[in-house]
Amino acid sequence: MSYVTLTSKEGKPFQAYFVEASDKKAPGIVLVQEIFGVNASMRAAAERWASLGYNVICPDLFWRKEAGLELDPANSDQFARGVELMQAMDEDLTVSDLEVARAWLEEKTGNPAIAGLGYCWGGRLVVRMAADTGVKCAVSYYGVGLEQLVPATPASAAPTLLHIAALDSYVPEPARNTILAAVNSRDGWEAYVYEGCDHAFARPNGELRDEQATQQAEERSVAFMQKHAR
Repeated sequence: MSYVTLTSKEGKPFQAYFVEASDKKAPGIVLVQEIFGVNASMRAAAERWASLGYNVICPDLFWRKEAGLELDPANSDQFARGVELMQAMDEDLTVSDLEVARAWLEEKTGNPAIAGLGYCWGGRLVVRMAADTGVKCAVSYYGVGLEQLVPATPASAAPTLLHIAALDSYVPEPARNTILAAVNSRDGWEAYVYEGCDHAFARPNGELRDEQATQQAEERSVAFMQKHAR
């Protein structure tokens, strides 16, 4: 595990956390951060997915505003800072950074079987990745703003798996129903609702973490990626 330097489409350097699988030519994951930067939780997630047999790269998406920023979601001021940064981001530029990470990982491993997998804000961005980058599939954990995004995503987008927390205040029932209806109309897409779980139920060391749901979502994610990114 180490940091590597990527080059944006504008020719500027930015950092990404890279964890190599035991098989250097194994399939890959572009791991997409929450609104808190590539912090300890994201590094732990990267290491976990790598332990399951994936080469994992997690790019710093806040580098244009504040490179290397790590925020604590339990700190209200830092939480607010993360929201502020997310709202200020140019989403198209951010997706281009994620494609840079995907292309780097494919070149590094020689394997084009790469998925996008993200949490919260990252759970939204991977749906964009499914439509606008070269990933073979996407896995979204409690993505935000999906009730508008998923119905508008083109049919040509890569297969996508959505993990939705039933108690997630960011995805109230009407929004959830809109998302599920859109998923059900798409070939290759899947969605699961986790009863009794709140937003961030799979965050490593998070206060809302649900171990049973995390394990179930992980198993579903691996099966989905094995099917579509191989």
